Amino acid sequence: MKYLDKNLSIEERQADYKKVMDKKMNPVSDFNPETFEPMGEDLAQVANRPKVIPPKELKTYGLKPKEIRDGQMIGMYESKQDLYLIFAHRCNEMQKEIDLLKKEIKLLKNK
Repeated sequence: MKYLDKNLSIEERQADYKKVMDKKMNPVSDFNPETFEPMGEDLAQVANRPKVIPPKELKTYGLKPKEIRDGQMIGMYESKQDLYLIFAHRCNEMQKEIDLLKKEIKLLKNK
C-alpha cells in the first residue's frame, strides 16, 4: 500500500490508491453478472442463492423502519434492515401508484 507512504508525491499516492481500489472493486477478471459470487466460488456451491429479478412488491412482513434521524450525518447510523425497510416501503407505495395510474390510463383509453 504505497498510498500510505508520505514520502511519495500525492499523484503517486493517488495512482496507487486508485489501483488498489480498482482491484478491490473488480476482483474477477472474467466477470459474468449471472454467476458472480463476491464471496468466492466455493461458497456459491454451498450457499447457493439464485439471482432473480425481485417481485413487484417487496416483503416487509409488517415491519417498519425506525424513524430517520435528521442531521449532517443522516443515514450514517441506519441499519441494513432499516435501509431495506425504507426502500421496500417506498418501492411498494410507488408500485401501488403506478398500478393505479395504469388502470386510470386504461379506463381513459377505453372511453
